[in-house]
Amino acid sequence: MQALKFEKTGSLDGLSLVNIDKPILRPGEALVRVRAAGINGSDAAGILGMLPFVTTPRIPGRDFSGEVVEALDASGTSSQEWIGAEVWGTGSERGFTSDGTFSQYVTVPIAALSRKPASLDHSRAGSMTLPWLCAWITVDTLANVKRGDNVIIIGARGGIGSAAAQLCNERGARIFGTYTSLAKATPPSYITPIEIGSKNAIREAIAKAGLQNKIDVLLDCAGYEQPFNDALFTMTPNGTGRVVVMAVHAKDGLFPISMRTFYTKALTLKGMLSSILGPLEVKEVLDDLAKKIDSGLLEGPKEVKEVDMKNMDTVKGALQEILTRASHVRSVIIP
Repeated sequence: MQALKFEKTGSLDGLSLVNIDKPILRPGEALVRVRAAGINGSDAAGILGMLPFVTTPRIPGRDFSGEVVEALDASGTSSQEWIGAEVWGTGSERGFTSDGTFSQYVTVPIAALSRKPASLDHSRAGSMTLPWLCAWITVDTLANVKRGDNVIIIGARGGIGSAAAQLCNERGARIFGTYTSLAKATPPSYITPIEIGSKNAIREAIAKAGLQNKIDVLLDCAGYEQPFNDALFTMTPNGTGRVVVMAVHAKDGLFPISMRTFYTKALTLKGMLSSILGPLEVKEVLDDLAKKIDSGLLEGPKEVKEVDMKNMDTVKGALQEILTRASHVRSVIIP
């Protein structure tokens, strides 16, 4: 089979198209023919050596959508139950310490298989699993967003931010979302947009809404110093404010935080790590998302860019693009 692989980290030029054997199934596993594999910032970061826990040599890629072509039950006997099923998946250590989805085939525990939304094709399904898993962990597990909460999402147009906004809306929260520019953006009706055009744009918008010191949750999906500290200023001081971060733009991973604002408002800070959920927990999340997407409660992506795995220049360009956040349309590898 064909796959993308890097022998050492440090440069996108280290990624190459290789011919390798198909994975050998173990009892309790299924072999999935990958039809689309979403490209995420963590894929590029892993190849570049920005994530110290990534081991080499490695096939990158965390997201996939495809169909089951082989399966072995717990006794090692061929199982037909899932053959032909269209499935999607993401998460755990795949692409970091075990081989990932930038490949024609990937193995998945049968117990962790999740049927993709019937209303989405493979490209759209494969583009959204990791961003939506991250959004779910952020909104549900870490921030525990509930009805009546006032929420600020920094980076509401991105993959995780836009998914988090849908989940917050489903829970009955009031949502304020930041945008670098509204000139070419059309925020959904349930988001009150804040254009980051000045140093205090967030606090000014929140004060105008009459909610200064009444923001319950801050979700930072972008990782920039100024909007983060501006948003902290708006949060509730009653000890229930929750802050979740999942990104930092600076290469060294650092930026100053107004600790005086933080401790005088008695805020709680948590970091989002997508691999904190195991395969069975990820399946539960994806099964629920698929049901809600097919029922119309949640909405999948309207468009994606398809990238031929054999075209290395296009592959590297897509990895660079997501690393620099140069596009709001997600790309998928087509093996």
